[in-house]
Amino acid sequence: MSNAPESLASGGRSLWDAISDAHELDATQLVQLEEACRAKDRCDFLDGRLREEMDSTVLKDANATANLLKQLLAALRLPDAQTGKRPQFRGPRGAVKPQVPGGKVSSLDRARAAKSS
Repeated sequence: MSNAPESLASGGRSLWDAISDAHELDATQLVQLEEACRAKDRCDFLDGRLREEMDSTVLKDANATANLLKQLLAALRLPDAQTGKRPQFRGPRGAVKPQVPGGKVSSLDRARAAKSS
C-alpha cells in the first residue's frame, strides 16, 4: 500500500485506499489510480452542483467525468476477486490477444520466412 496523494478529497482518498489496500500496483497503475481518484473527486463535486441546480452543461461534464473514471478503472486491469484473472488488454484497436512466442504461424508467414532465407 502506498500513501494517497495529499491533493485528494475524501472520495478520491477512499477509492485510493480501497484499491491500493487490495492490490499490488506497479508505477503505471499508480499513475492511473491517481487520475481515477482525481476523476472521482470531480464526479463528487459535479454531483453536488447538480443537486443544487440541474444545469445541462454541468450534467454533460459530470457524465464525461464519470465515463473517464470508468475507463481509468478498467485500464488498471485489476484481477477478478474470485478467479484472480485479469481482464483482457484493450489497446487503441480494441481487444488484443497476448503474443506467445512460438505460437501459431500462418502459411503466409512461413512462405515469407522461406523466401527471405
